[in-house]
Amino acid sequence: MARKAPQIQIEQIPGDHFPDLEAAQRAALDPLAAHLVNVIRDLLASGQLAQVNGKIIPNPNR
Repeated sequence: MARKAPQIQIEQIPGDHFPDLEAAQRAALDPLAAHLVNVIRDLLASGQLAQVNGKIIPNPNR
């Protein structure tokens, strides 16, 4: 007998930090960009990404 999938309910959690979604997204942009830069730097340092002709690509030698 197949297992039944649990019922999932999505509910909005109100927040007092930002007046609307757009403001929350704007506030998250700088930390998100900084994190992405660190991830790309780490992938370059580990050799998983390579810089070729000014572009960052998956390392073809890996």
